[in-house]
Amino acid sequence: MMMNRKKNENCWIHVTRVANGRFWQCKYCNLTFEGDASRIKAHLGLDGETGNITRCFFYDGDEQVHNNLASSSNNPILVQGEKWSIRDRSIFESKISNLKGMVIDLENEENDIAKQTQWLKSRGKKRKPEVDVWIKESHELKERVGAVNNLDDMNELFKDMKRHKGEKPLTLSTEFVGKALDVNIKKVFHLLNDDRVFVIGIYGMGGVGKTLLASLVESEIKKKGTFKHVFWVNVSPNFTISKLQHDIAKRIGMELDEDDERSRANKLSTTLETKENSVLILDDVWKYIDLEKVGVSTKANGIKVILTTRLKHVCQQMDCLPSHMINVIPLFEVDEGWELFKVKLGHYGTPAILSPEIENIARVIVDRFEGLPLGISVMARTMKGIDYIGQWKHSLNKLNKLESGQEVNEEVFEVLKRSYDNLTERDLQNCFLYCALLTCYEAYDRDEMIMKLVDNGLINGNRCLEEIFEEGYTVLGKLASHSLMSSCEHSYQFNFQLSIDTACYIMKESKRNAMVKFENELTKTNIAHEWAADLEFVHIWASDIEEIPEGVSPYCPRLSTLIINQSSVRHVPESFFKCMNTITILDLSYSEKLECLPNCISKMKSLVSLVLVECNMLKHVPPLGELKALSRLVISDCSIKEVPQGLDKLLNLKWLDLSVNESLSFELGSLNLTKLQYLDLQDTRAKISIEDIQRMTMLECFGGAFDCKHYDQYVQSYLDIRSGLKAYHLILGNVHDESRSVLRNNIYLKTFDRSDPEIMTILFRDCDHFSHMLPKDLTCLHIDKNDHWVCLCDALSCNMTSSLKRIGTYDCRQLERLFCLSDSCSFCSKIHKLEILELESLKRLTVIGVDARRSPSLGGIFSCLQSFYISECHLIEKLITPMLVQQLQNLETISVRCCNSMKEILAVSDDISDITLPKLKRLVLDYLPQLKIVCKGSIHCGSSPPKLTISHCPSLERYPTIKCCKF
Repeated sequence: MMMNRKKNENCWIHVTRVANGRFWQCKYCNLTFEGDASRIKAHLGLDGETGNITRCFFYDGDEQVHNNLASSSNNPILVQGEKWSIRDRSIFESKISNLKGMVIDLENEENDIAKQTQWLKSRGKKRKPEVDVWIKESHELKERVGAVNNLDDMNELFKDMKRHKGEKPLTLSTEFVGKALDVNIKKVFHLLNDDRVFVIGIYGMGGVGKTLLASLVESEIKKKGTFKHVFWVNVSPNFTISKLQHDIAKRIGMELDEDDERSRANKLSTTLETKENSVLILDDVWKYIDLEKVGVSTKANGIKVILTTRLKHVCQQMDCLPSHMINVIPLFEVDEGWELFKVKLGHYGTPAILSPEIENIARVIVDRFEGLPLGISVMARTMKGIDYIGQWKHSLNKLNKLESGQEVNEEVFEVLKRSYDNLTERDLQNCFLYCALLTCYEAYDRDEMIMKLVDNGLINGNRCLEEIFEEGYTVLGKLASHSLMSSCEHSYQFNFQLSIDTACYIMKESKRNAMVKFENELTKTNIAHEWAADLEFVHIWASDIEEIPEGVSPYCPRLSTLIINQSSVRHVPESFFKCMNTITILDLSYSEKLECLPNCISKMKSLVSLVLVECNMLKHVPPLGELKALSRLVISDCSIKEVPQGLDKLLNLKWLDLSVNESLSFELGSLNLTKLQYLDLQDTRAKISIEDIQRMTMLECFGGAFDCKHYDQYVQSYLDIRSGLKAYHLILGNVHDESRSVLRNNIYLKTFDRSDPEIMTILFRDCDHFSHMLPKDLTCLHIDKNDHWVCLCDALSCNMTSSLKRIGTYDCRQLERLFCLSDSCSFCSKIHKLEILELESLKRLTVIGVDARRSPSLGGIFSCLQSFYISECHLIEKLITPMLVQQLQNLETISVRCCNSMKEILAVSDDISDITLPKLKRLVLDYLPQLKIVCKGSIHCGSSPPKLTISHCPSLERYPTIKCCKF
């Protein structure tokens, strides 16, 4: 018997004796049967025949894995089974069953990879190294099964296996480059499997890989059989409903003979109903498609629609929610673009190997296309088989001059130009060209880009600023929606070199010319020779030329825009602008070494906009009195001590920014600039009277400093009476005391973003006056280095319900409390919209609000509060008292740092232990040496737990108890 057991040892480990040894029980499926080794082998399928024995469903013949899995049934935790309850044993066996199922799933995925790899080999292709990494980890996870000996280990292993299964590469061939590709495929399948999703939008710029993504999804659907049918239809830019109906009918194998559009739609819809659980892919969509008119009723017949387009707004018009849209972007990692180039340069998926010298040039060529797969692939194809370094250099030079040849022009730039052509308005096309030429390595400020469009005449500037910026935001939004640029909060970003090349290509095609040079592309040697006579636009960025040679005088009689930013030039010779008589926009910003401007600027009578920002050494600007066309003048963050001569003669000036010139001293009333719409004098010594501002009847944006004693007069006689100002930043203090330093608290005067809490801002600094009335439209209040106030309520008041959304209080040495919380207080009883509260370096602060006899209602001062930040306030012990805690129903963020006496964050009354913060997302506690408790009871949050960051709190007794609830 022992010899027989030893001989058949490979099958005995898969069963367990039960019923006093009379039966065998399979460790995988729990089937019980009697007999010898032959019957066990039959059950496991080891001898090829099962006879009348039921085959084990879970065992698939992988001895290594199943030996581990079987042996796990004999580990110590089950040996102690006598002590286990029936429920514990049931849970354990359920976990074992789950692990078995996951092992089978992983093995099925490995088999699928093996089949695909075989197919790739048959076509001379190779699989990605990432696939081998995935298979190796898969084997390691299966080997861990044998080491599992408790429920925690089982749960952890199951999670790792589930994660690993989800990370399986979907694109195996080396020809498919980029991590985002697999991620996007999985996103599409996630949406396809969601019964609430009917239309999925894939959008992005031309040549980025939208069609590739859709085709890979199509292949995956066919391979997995997750849907009964998948139909692919190419949609031409000039499609008609009739043509699309016939194209779809052809794909699903039916004839449409009807002449009437509605009849065709009904017949198509009826046929599609028989094709339920299907996917329809509409590729290259350029405008809205009424699917109901076509005959595709997604909700009625279970058809899912995937569309690819360059136009984000088309996805939105076809009822794609933001979460149902996938933005395909260029390869964002440097090595991904390079890997794609090498693969396309090589043969059958094998990357090409280049000499170090050629590789250096090739990498520069690849960088020009900024991760755009189409450009990289076409360029690689044109360079196949070339090993002469001179030809590589020649190709790079041609690319820099946009003379890459017909192949690159037709397959890359003409493809990109289609998005430009799709902009039906001529002005919108010109806006794209201009904005693309403005771009550089850094995101371009949104408001400055709009003002450049105004300066150039592409946006009508003869309106109020609010209308101008509304149109500007609309224009930029349209360009972003056409995938011609990307947007972030207050800036816009192009694929900088690619957009510039495309814009220059388009201008060249229409016999126009522009020059854009970055970093060291323009040198002292070639600066005199790069200027063509037909140039209309020049943008030079980050040039290290320190001196423009005397006598250099580029002949550019058509030049309208000259932008030289971040240059090292110290001096510009008089001759330089001699033959540039048509310049309307001159921007020399961020030229930190520039000391003065040439006097010839005084004669540039066509100049509409002169912009000088952060020219830190600039002390002199020549007289500007003859520049009658000048409507925008920006001299900000420079070192001028007096305003340019003749400023009072600029009767058409609408925009004046002289901010952050700390030595600049002048009287605003002497300028008599009555047409100004925008005036920023923050961080200057300008003397401003109420009467000066009142005379500027067209003023919409203002930033500047007043003496505290004139403040109330200004509020009562101006701000609360007329509604002309759409944005303001006022600084209040003893501004005319020459012994004091300038009030350096410049805030960027954002224009008309109504969601910005700083759009209407007042800063009180070193103000010894009390009882200040706040304007009714004030949105942001800052108190900084104000050493005279003990409580905000003692110094501030409101006539009516305030619009205040943000309060920031910094470095006020006498401030002991913020609010009195009295219902009769003319300040805190009127604040019901406060969203952000920031407290920093308040050395004597002991309490946020003083307990009133009658606690404020739930609609009180903190009822809208979303963010609370406090740091370096060393006397306060309890952050939020019980009467305020109940108001924090909208609180999302609490950040408490470096408060030496802080002991409790959220205090509660004796009869209440738990608190409810339904919107809390983040809690930060850092460097609080005496903190003992966050909250006595539990914190009830929303469905997702908040992110906790707790560090350097040595006295903390326990972490807060968080309970997630559905409200």
